[in-house]
Amino acid sequence: MPVEGRLVLTGSVALGNLISYLTQSFSVYNPLVSVTISDPGGRAGLDALINGSADMVLSSTQLDDRQKQRFQERFGYAPEYIPIAMNALAVYVNNLNSLYSITLQELDSIFSSTYRCGGSQSIQTWDAFNVKGLLAHRQIHIYGLTVNTGASSLFRQKALCGGDFKKDFQALVGPEAVELALTSDYAGIGFINNALRSPELHALAIKPDKKSVALAPTPKTIRSGQYPMSQTLSMVINHCNDQPVSPALQAFINFVRSPEGQKVIEKAGYVTLPKPSSSTKCAADEKECPGSQRL
Repeated sequence: MPVEGRLVLTGSVALGNLISYLTQSFSVYNPLVSVTISDPGGRAGLDALINGSADMVLSSTQLDDRQKQRFQERFGYAPEYIPIAMNALAVYVNNLNSLYSITLQELDSIFSSTYRCGGSQSIQTWDAFNVKGLLAHRQIHIYGLTVNTGASSLFRQKALCGGDFKKDFQALVGPEAVELALTSDYAGIGFINNALRSPELHALAIKPDKKSVALAPTPKTIRSGQYPMSQTLSMVINHCNDQPVSPALQAFINFVRSPEGQKVIEKAGYVTLPKPSSSTKCAADEKECPGSQRL
């Protein structure tokens, strides 16, 4: 019997394209389900789940402490995370730049004002990396996503050791804006979702430290977790174990985790999970659902 119903989906700005691809393909198989994509935006997406204005949030981060407390107080149990794919943040430069690898400490010295990763001073020009030619003495221009996104939070955690961005950091809305900036500014460097692959940019291989091997963000290194800024993408839903989810939401979950859905994820530039599971699990560190047991 065809599934009928209504879904409201949201997620981070960086994952907006993936949400669109998945809903378009899902609608081909489930034409009687009305799907609305709410305005995405990092923490706002997770707040929508707490407020009940969204059925599912596509996210690369978990709820922060404030959101966890709000969710627990309102519902008495934890949200459910359903892994669907893997992804990574990549650090890009223009193809006119001869740099191809960088350390996390060097990224901290470029982007940060606090130098928590061990650097002692700011790196401001490209000659610090032995870049030759017209670019050598150019000021490094730094770009990335807005601070309220999961991508920005991950970059601060991994590359800045939790530190702060410099005042001249240009926080842009959406991966496309960062890509456009780096395409037109050959003295720029920026972080965006690895799923974007512009022919005019190249991703830098990253070394955790100077003695380590530089690792490029490839499906193999992302799937294994070896690449320093790998992350898991999950569907976050409000679900207690003793209650079924709506037929429309269950159909969407089944589609995303099906071979057809995984093909959409891969075509969009993301990395499929190493060992997909057909079961879903609640967060292990949270309270039990009232009247039920966590899986």
